[in-house]
Amino acid sequence: MKTNKLFLAAMVFVLSPMLMAAPPKAKVSLVGSVDGVVAGSEFEVGVRFELEKDWHIYWINSGDSGLPPRVVWKNPDGFSVGELSFPVPKRHHSPGDIVTNILVGTPMLVGAVTAPSGLSGDSVTLSAKVLYLICNDKCLREEAEVSVTLPVLAAGGEAGEANRKLFKRARRAAPKATSKHVSVKAAGSPASLLAGAKFDVAVTIDIKRGFHIQSNKPTMPSLIGADIFLEPSEGVEFGEAVFPKAHFREVANLGKLSEFEGEIVVHVPGEVDSERGGDPVRVAGVLRYQACTNKGQCMPPAGISFEWFSSAKGSGSGAPVAVEKLADSDGAGAEVSGPAAIEKVAAGGGDGVVASDEKTLEVAATGSDEEGLEAYLKGLGPVGLLFGCFLYGLFINATPCVLPLLSIKVLGFVQQAHESRGRAAALGLSFGVGVVVFFVLIGLIAAQGDKTNVLQFPVVVIGLGGVVMALALSMLGVFTLQVPTAASSLEGKIQSEGLAASFGKGALAPVLGLACTGPLLAGAWAWATQQPSTTAILAFLATGIGMASPYVLLGFNPKWLSFLPRPGNWMITFERVMGFMLLGMVVYLIHPLTVQIGSEGLEWTLVFYVGVGLACWIMGKVQITMATGTRWRYRGGAALTALLAGILVYGMIFPLGPAVERQRAILRGGGSGIHVGASGIAWRSWSREAVDEVVRGGRVAFVDFTSAYCTQCKVNKKVAIETQDFAKKLEEVGGVAFRGDFTLNDDDIADVLDEFNSPGVPLNLVFPAGRPDHPIQLRTQLTKSYLLEKLDEAVRIGDQTASVGGF
Repeated sequence: MKTNKLFLAAMVFVLSPMLMAAPPKAKVSLVGSVDGVVAGSEFEVGVRFELEKDWHIYWINSGDSGLPPRVVWKNPDGFSVGELSFPVPKRHHSPGDIVTNILVGTPMLVGAVTAPSGLSGDSVTLSAKVLYLICNDKCLREEAEVSVTLPVLAAGGEAGEANRKLFKRARRAAPKATSKHVSVKAAGSPASLLAGAKFDVAVTIDIKRGFHIQSNKPTMPSLIGADIFLEPSEGVEFGEAVFPKAHFREVANLGKLSEFEGEIVVHVPGEVDSERGGDPVRVAGVLRYQACTNKGQCMPPAGISFEWFSSAKGSGSGAPVAVEKLADSDGAGAEVSGPAAIEKVAAGGGDGVVASDEKTLEVAATGSDEEGLEAYLKGLGPVGLLFGCFLYGLFINATPCVLPLLSIKVLGFVQQAHESRGRAAALGLSFGVGVVVFFVLIGLIAAQGDKTNVLQFPVVVIGLGGVVMALALSMLGVFTLQVPTAASSLEGKIQSEGLAASFGKGALAPVLGLACTGPLLAGAWAWATQQPSTTAILAFLATGIGMASPYVLLGFNPKWLSFLPRPGNWMITFERVMGFMLLGMVVYLIHPLTVQIGSEGLEWTLVFYVGVGLACWIMGKVQITMATGTRWRYRGGAALTALLAGILVYGMIFPLGPAVERQRAILRGGGSGIHVGASGIAWRSWSREAVDEVVRGGRVAFVDFTSAYCTQCKVNKKVAIETQDFAKKLEEVGGVAFRGDFTLNDDDIADVLDEFNSPGVPLNLVFPAGRPDHPIQLRTQLTKSYLLEKLDEAVRIGDQTASVGGF
C-alpha cells in the first residue's frame, strides 16, 4: 500500500505540470476573524477554498493517492501561526480500488495567529503561498498567493469580529474534542514502540444510553455509517480499521438496520518503520458518525477527534509540532503550517456541499415574486400559451432574413391580382395558409415519439448549439448562408399566378428565411418534443398563424405596406445585433452540459465550437464568381474541418459515453449526499428509499424534480423554493428537502413522472409525515404563498395520521 501510494503521488507531480496551463479550478482567499490587530493579541485566519463543482482537494491524509495542500506563510516578523485545523473528510472511491480522503465545496482551513507584543504601524499584512492538488477525473497542480491586510489598533483596544459566518461554518465542520452523545478515547499496545515494531491502537467509542450510531456498513445508502480517518504519522504505516460486529435490529417498514450501541472498540493495526528514530509515535484521527435516539430523532453528522502517544524511547519530546521550517523557492525559512490540508464538508455533488451540518451556509435568498409579461401570459393558462406562441411567430417576421420577403411577397400579390383587391386578399390568405401548414407539419413531427426531451441527450445539445452558433456567425458576416438549393429552385419554378402557387410559396417561406428562422424553430421544436401531442400541435399552429398574419392582413389592405420600415443599412446593423443575441442563445442552450458531461465536457465542447467557427470561416471564402468545382472544394473543406473537430474532441480526447455515466453516478447520490441551496436549504439527493425512510420516520418531505435545461424549474426556485421564507418554514416543521435531477433522463425519475402524469419537469411533491404513498402533487408554476400553503396542508394531514414508530 505504501509503495503504491508513493508511486501514485510521484506520478501525479511528474505529470501535473503539463496541465497547469488550464484555468484554475479553485478560488483561494485568506480571511481574518477580526477587523483589527492589537499587539500581543490572538485571533484566527482562514485559508478559504471555493472549488468548482465536481472537483476536490485532499485531506491531511490523502489516502491511496493525491497530496494534501501546503500553506507557506510569509508573515511579518513576530507573527506566528499555529497548526491548522481540518474538518471531517469524505471517502472517495476511484477505479482500481483507489480510496482517497477528499474535501469538496467551500472548505476553510483555520489557524490561530499570535501578534508580537511590540507591534506598531498603521496596518499589517499577513500573506501565504498555497500549493494544492485539485482533481476530478484528472488532477491539476495549482497554487495561489493570498493575503489579508488588517489595521493595527492602539494598545488596550479591542478588535471587533469579522467574517463571523465563515468561521462559524468552519468550526461546525471541524471535528470536536467532545460530544453530548458519543465519547472517544484511544490507547495503544504495546505502550512503548521500537523501530520495526508492530502495534495495535484500540479506539473505544462510548455511545450514550438511549442513542445509537449506524455501523460502518449501514444497510441503506441514505444512512451515515461510522468511519475512522487517521492523520499521517512519520515513519508509521497503518492498516485498515477493524470494526466489531454490528447489532441488527428489525424496524417496521424499514427492514433490518445495522447499528452500534453502548461501548464498542475499533482496532487499528500499525507498524513502525525500521529506520524510524526513537521519538514517540503519535496516532491521531477522526471518528465520523451520526447519532440517533432510539425513538428516531437523528442529529446532524459529526466528527470527534482522538489522539494517543506511545512512551518515549531515546531522545525526542513526543509533542506534536505546530509549525515546521521549510526552505522554499521564495525564501529559506518560510513557516509551513502542517504538511497541510484543508477542509471537507461532505457530499453528494453540488456546489456549496456540506454534510457535517444540514444548517450550514446561511445565504440570503434573492428570489422575488414572478411578474411582468411572462407571469401575465402564464396566468391566462392555455390561452396565454397560445398567445405567446402567436407573438413568437409574429416576431419571426421582424428578423432581417424574413422582413424583406414581406414587402416583396405582398407587392407580388397586388401585381398578380392586376389591382383587384379581392384577388390580392385571396392570394395573401392562400400564402398565409401555406405558412401555417408548414408549422403544423413541424408540430406533428414534434408530437411523435415517447415525449423524451431531446435536450436530455448531450449529443443533441452539442449539435443544436453548433447549428445556432453557425447561424450566429452567418449573421455576423463570417459567411453567407445560402438558401437550400432545392427550396430556392422549387420556389423559382412556382411562377403561376394561382392560389395553389401562392400556397406553395407560403409553405416555403420559413425555409427561405432559414438563417433567422432556423434557431427560433429549433428551440421551439426541442420544447415541443416534451409536451403532450395536442399542446405541441396547437403551439406550432399558433406560431404559424403569428407568422402568416402580416401576409394575410397586408393582402387585404396593401396600403399598410407604407408603415413597414424600408430596407436599408439599418438591416445590416439589426442582423449583427441578432447575431450576438444568437451567441447568447448558444450559451443558454449548452449550459445543461455542466450537469450532463461535467464542466470539463463543457470546456471541450467550446474547443469543438472553435473548429465549427473555423469551418464557417472557410465557408466565408466561397464567392459566387468562383467556378463550381472551386466552390465545392471550399465547402468540402469546411465540412471536413467540422467533422475532424468532432472526431478529435469526442472520439479521441473526451468520449461522451463515459462522461455521461460519471455524471449519472454523481446525480444518483441515493439520498446520502447533501448540498446547500441559495436559501440555506440542505438538499438531499432523491431516491424512493430515502424519501420513504424520512416520511415513515415521522417527518415531512419535499421533493423537487428538476433539470438544468428547465426554465420553469429555475423560475420556481427563484420565486418560491429557494427563498428564506420557505427555508424557514421547512425548518420549523422539521421537513427534509430532496432534489431529483432529470437532466440525464434518469429512468427512476421518469417512472415517477409517469405515475403522476407529468410530461416532464418540474414536478414537486410534498409528503405528509407517515404517508409515503399519498403525496400532495403541486401545480407546475409555483408561488411562495402557494408553496407555504401546501406545506401547512401536509403538516395538518400528518398530524391527523397515526404516528409510525421510528428507529
